[in-house]
Amino acid sequence: MTQEELRAALLKRLEREKQCWISKATGINKDTLSRFKRGKIDLYDYLFVKLEAYLTNSES
Repeated sequence: MTQEELRAALLKRLEREKQCWISKATGINKDTLSRFKRGKIDLYDYLFVKLEAYLTNSES
């Protein structure tokens, strides 16, 4: 998965979950998630793995 694909998955998930919940569940700072969501930054590898695992393992 690329940064852009992960960003798209996050945006889709934000349609039904709050960003603060995703932040708490992944341990990623909400400001960092917000900047990533808006395309201002790319996530470090360890944050990328955390968010990817959350978005792919909890799909429903």
